[in-house]
Amino acid sequence: MPELKDAQLGYKRQSRWVIALVGFGLSVIFILALSLSREVMSDLERQSSASSDNVQWTLTQVEVEHLAFLTALEHRMYDPGGTLPFASDLGEVRQQFDIFYSRIDTLQSSRLFAELREDPAFAQPLSSIMSFLDRTVPLIDGPDERLDAELWVIWEDAAALRDEVRALAIGGLSYFAQTADARRNDTARTLRDLAALSAVLLLTLTLVSLYLLRANQIAQRRGNELVQTNHRMNTILSTSLDAVIVSDASGRVLEFNPAAEATFGYSLEEARGRTIGELIVPPHMREAHDKGMKRMQEGGERRVVGHGRVQLEGMRANGEIFPVELALQSARDGDNEIMIGFLRDISKRVASEKELTSARDRALAGEKAKTDFLTVMSHEIRTPLNGLLGNLSLLKNARPSQEQLRFIHNMDVSGQVLLNHVDTVLDIARFEAGKLNAKTETLDLGTFMQEIVDGQSGNAASRGNVIEWLWAGPAHPWVKTDTQRLRQILLNLVGNAIKFTENGRISLELERAESTADPQKSIYEFRVIDTGIGIAPENLDRVFEDFHTNDASIGRSTGGAGLGLGIASRFTRALGGEIGVESTPGEGSVFWIRLQLRHAEAGTTGLEASPVSHVRGLDLLVVEDNPINLEVIRNMLMLDGHTVTEAMDGKSGVEAAGSRRFDAILMDMSMPVMDGATATRLIRAGGGPSADAPILAVSANVLPDAVAGFRAAGVTAFLGKPISLKALRDALAAITEADTKDGMISVDEGDAHLAQLREDLGLNAFPELVSQLVAEGDALMSKLARPSRTRRALDDLAAECHKFAGSVAMFGALEMRDALVEYERAAKTKDEGALPTLAQRAKGAWSRARKRLTNTP
Repeated sequence: MPELKDAQLGYKRQSRWVIALVGFGLSVIFILALSLSREVMSDLERQSSASSDNVQWTLTQVEVEHLAFLTALEHRMYDPGGTLPFASDLGEVRQQFDIFYSRIDTLQSSRLFAELREDPAFAQPLSSIMSFLDRTVPLIDGPDERLDAELWVIWEDAAALRDEVRALAIGGLSYFAQTADARRNDTARTLRDLAALSAVLLLTLTLVSLYLLRANQIAQRRGNELVQTNHRMNTILSTSLDAVIVSDASGRVLEFNPAAEATFGYSLEEARGRTIGELIVPPHMREAHDKGMKRMQEGGERRVVGHGRVQLEGMRANGEIFPVELALQSARDGDNEIMIGFLRDISKRVASEKELTSARDRALAGEKAKTDFLTVMSHEIRTPLNGLLGNLSLLKNARPSQEQLRFIHNMDVSGQVLLNHVDTVLDIARFEAGKLNAKTETLDLGTFMQEIVDGQSGNAASRGNVIEWLWAGPAHPWVKTDTQRLRQILLNLVGNAIKFTENGRISLELERAESTADPQKSIYEFRVIDTGIGIAPENLDRVFEDFHTNDASIGRSTGGAGLGLGIASRFTRALGGEIGVESTPGEGSVFWIRLQLRHAEAGTTGLEASPVSHVRGLDLLVVEDNPINLEVIRNMLMLDGHTVTEAMDGKSGVEAAGSRRFDAILMDMSMPVMDGATATRLIRAGGGPSADAPILAVSANVLPDAVAGFRAAGVTAFLGKPISLKALRDALAAITEADTKDGMISVDEGDAHLAQLREDLGLNAFPELVSQLVAEGDALMSKLARPSRTRRALDDLAAECHKFAGSVAMFGALEMRDALVEYERAAKTKDEGALPTLAQRAKGAWSRARKRLTNTP
């Protein structure tokens, strides 16, 4: 406090001295202004009578020197012998010419007459005179005989210039006279303005003096406020939970608040005067700290100052190193720069973050373990199921007795139930992986709802239930949606209603409402109403959880796994809708979903291509390591008249594919010696007879990541185990006749993308674009077959592949796109050894894509 009082008293004394000095200065300025004003007026009077500038003398001499030149010419012409007293010789003529020429040249080139030369009244005669002089110079500088002979001509030309010389002199004198008068007037006006400005300045100084007096009063008041602010800041710093350290530009501590004392273990007396580096910077960081301080003192980059909070390490007095958060700012203390550091001990936060990171890693590890588990279980369960259901399918064709048919049917139902459970779990995995893609199709809701009811009528009747559906309000059946997902949602809801209803009624209601957001869409609400046992209020919020059943005994008796409603909820959200339930125990439940669906024209057909169930007899290679599965697949294929060649591992499959041409290859993806993905890559890259043959991947691993890996390996289509005869027939028909969508087919997708594109482009534009695409593809294939090896040619070919890859991708031919991308990469890197193999792959992909495009209706 004594220091603050002394500072305040000093500030007041300084203010009084300032006021005294300002008053004295104003008095002196006032006296000087009066004296200066009188002197200015005297100068103005003297200036108003001043004579013209001596420059005008030069102009008057022009006419005199012109006459002297003429005189010298006349004397020489009339007294060539030099007998008269005033006679002149040729030297005199030349001298007078040089004098006249020098004078005119001064007017022509001197900067003093630059403004005058801009005046046409001066410039025109000056030009004429200079023209005469330039013509005469060769005669003057020539031999005496020639000069004597031309004296009369020179005299006539010079005499003819009298008027121009007179005009030159008069024009120049007039111009300078006007200029001199204008300048005197300007000077007089400027001096008068200066006198007025002096008066204004005097008035301004008076006002400034008054303002300074007022500002001094304000400054005194603000000084008092500043003292109070300093008190508050000291209080804030002393109570701050963050450590605050103030240092000079060299890093020596000036201030060290109590929080800093508590954080680092030094008192203010111990810290003041010591450098930051030796005080709180850990030894392993001091070198970097010293370099940063030096760089900052030399005006270099400031990597921490003014860049917000940064995390680094600090050191306590006892040598303990701990994490801190630092915010560093600079400020001015008079002429000196100071650094203000705000530091926070974040040891607890860092420990918490490490714990959270560890928990996250454990959760990710758990998710990976779950995915790995699903992958293994999918393969391990589906592989025996493939043998079981495949043999049951073959048994049906072996003319069994009625009793045997009943046993086969029962086993098939049990197997399908188990397969449905596996598929349900995998649907959840696909959804959580974000790879459950929606597929828009045109749908007649009336027919769709009737199919749902017809398909579930037997199940409902087995529990004594009646099932029906109806429109609640006006019908508007034609929409665009993902039919497969919507069907699964409703089947799960209906199956749940049947499960918990006995000797009752299940009603499906469908109601449409206009959408306020988009006139091309409507809100459709699907309701599944049952008269079953109902749901207790406390369980309503849990019915959509996975593996949840209100009564485990019911779940066991009805064969449920508690996943149906969870999947329905996920699929509804994936379609952008809502799902909910209302229930009264003992009376029944109402499950509802609301979806916003786009309108479609009545009578349009769905986008899925009808599957072809039979194809001509094919020469097929089957690569399968499981003897049972191999026998099942072989018997299924031979039943349809196909020729089958067997291979028990991937290596044998590659060798067989390299020996001759097969119409198609069925490749198991999980095998010893060599897996199916590796075998597929080798077949594609080998350039053998079957390098471009369709390859059907057969695997029990149907998870999205696995299927994506199969596609990357080069397979044409995918068929999941267990395999049914119908699915196998459809898959073979798809890869040998209908070809693939996006370079990969699944048996229920068909050519939906291409059909949708045809619908979007229109029936007229689509064929034209396909024709253009086919022409470009054929041309590109010719170039790939015979590529030039020059660097420029390969670059051009890479550019063409890049361009055409984008075009075919628009038509869904992603296999072709991927082949072109690989070829483009090899061409850019000049990997000429890989080009033939990649060209062969592209040729096969284009053959399949071209066939699909040209066969599109």
